[in-house]
Amino acid sequence: MVRSIKQLTGFILLSVSTLFGTLCATPAYAQVTTIEASVDKNPVIVDESFVLTVTFNDDVDSSAFQPQQLLSDFIVGRTSVSRQTSIVNGDLSKLTRFTTVLIARQQGDYTIPAIMMDGAQSQPITVEVLPAGSDTSSRSDKIAFIESTLDSQSVFLQQPFTYIVRLYLAADLNKGNLMPPKMEHADIRQIGSDEESTKMLNGRRYKVYQRTYQITPNKSGEFDIEGARFDGEVYAEGQRSIFSSFSNTQPVSTIGKTVSVQVKPVPANWQGHWLPSELVTISQSLTPEKSSIDVGEPITLSYQLTAVGVKPEQLPAIQPQFPDSVRVYPDNEKTDQFVRNGVTIAQKTMSYAVVPNEPGSLQLPALEIPWFNTKRGQRDITRTDAVNLTVNGVVNELNDTDSQAEPEPKTETPAKDDQAGSAQNQKDTLTESAGQRVISVLAALLGISLLGNLAWFWRRKKRQPTEVPNRRSAEKPLTDNQQWRNFQKACADNHARKADEFLRKWAQQRFNKRLVALGDLARWVAQGNSVDENLQQQLNTLQQSLFSATKPKWTDGKTLYQSLRKALDKQPKPRRNDLPSLY
Repeated sequence: MVRSIKQLTGFILLSVSTLFGTLCATPAYAQVTTIEASVDKNPVIVDESFVLTVTFNDDVDSSAFQPQQLLSDFIVGRTSVSRQTSIVNGDLSKLTRFTTVLIARQQGDYTIPAIMMDGAQSQPITVEVLPAGSDTSSRSDKIAFIESTLDSQSVFLQQPFTYIVRLYLAADLNKGNLMPPKMEHADIRQIGSDEESTKMLNGRRYKVYQRTYQITPNKSGEFDIEGARFDGEVYAEGQRSIFSSFSNTQPVSTIGKTVSVQVKPVPANWQGHWLPSELVTISQSLTPEKSSIDVGEPITLSYQLTAVGVKPEQLPAIQPQFPDSVRVYPDNEKTDQFVRNGVTIAQKTMSYAVVPNEPGSLQLPALEIPWFNTKRGQRDITRTDAVNLTVNGVVNELNDTDSQAEPEPKTETPAKDDQAGSAQNQKDTLTESAGQRVISVLAALLGISLLGNLAWFWRRKKRQPTEVPNRRSAEKPLTDNQQWRNFQKACADNHARKADEFLRKWAQQRFNKRLVALGDLARWVAQGNSVDENLQQQLNTLQQSLFSATKPKWTDGKTLYQSLRKALDKQPKPRRNDLPSLY
């Protein structure tokens, strides 16, 4: 008995070893004599997937069957390859099976051609494709299908609309990929996260995967939206192997229906920034919250613009009009996007540091943002209230005397004069009478010298009557040049406040208008051309160092000067020398 068990065990081990070696062995040559092709359903419905199975009676390479080259009348989905080896009564047999998912987009009769290899070939298959409204479309043998819905089929240009995809699967998902819909001249992006649920249809339980897309058309007209498409693998009904690599799976593909959408153009009478939305609001806040401030005291005015169903890049710029009695520094701009209850919301926040220069009543005017109400189909305006403040103190102006001249280098002359004065005082203390005699003699000599000099100058003036007026005219300074030199020195010293003051005075004299917001200088210098981004950034850095909440130390004086000088060099050369040479 024991010997019989040992013999049986040895036979089983030998058989398993032989089978395993056979499975792992790679044949040097595949001799195919039979090829079979079949479909899992016929007829089929438009946009409904069906499975084509092609079986070779030998172990063939995975590239032996190329469905994309043979089946041009169908959408070709995922193709999987499986191999089987068996030994029956000592005879070894091998099979290679290709499984491909196909989708027909148009009704009619289509032929799957014969598959050929090594002289063997399959029989061609005629597939009948029925329209989507056929009775068989309600049958319960569907493994996967897609439903899609639009929240609106008529929108305005750049008005986003929602496209919802629901994928129904009647089998457990192994792996897969859900591809987004396609539409010409439109931006398509997923919003939110996927949702999962279950649903009973025609007596069969389906697992439903829902995904939401936002589509923003960039061109008016009528467009088709090609439905979302799913390619994947599901576990087939029946037993599964305990080894995951041998799980019994089958490929599956499905595609959503094509739908049309009408994109209407911007109304002909529309003016300003185009912002189509269901709801747009704007709010403002003042920090610190008080009605009375002092001259030179900065306050922060913040705006928050919110729009429903749009992208952040569609929001207009927030540019309130400030009076000339204040200086304005854009402090911070931030955009954001989030989803609430399946609706996208875009938001932009903009802050300004406002510094009053004059006492009295100050009114920061209301801000208005026009937008197009897509629900009512008309123009709307969202606005803020005006801000009224009382400014205390005196006028805050620059000292023109200080701004017109640079500090002169120190010399030793005052010290010498003090020493001379001290020596003279010592002499006076020694003897009063001697001092008086010396003074009298010096006064007499000075008078004689003065008379001689006057006579010499009078004779020289008669010879060259026009020389002095010309010299005086040449020595007359140019105010804008001097302001530029002062700005240059402030940049070299990294003195943020002086650089701001002298730059404003120079800009006002050069462009003959008041510079309220420092960032406007980049647009003035551009003169209708593209704004220098580097100059704009340096101006913003200077503003932040003066009035932002953190007030970082300003160390980019040289960079700001060079950026401005470079931008000015791009302008047409003026008739006179407006700027001095570089240091």
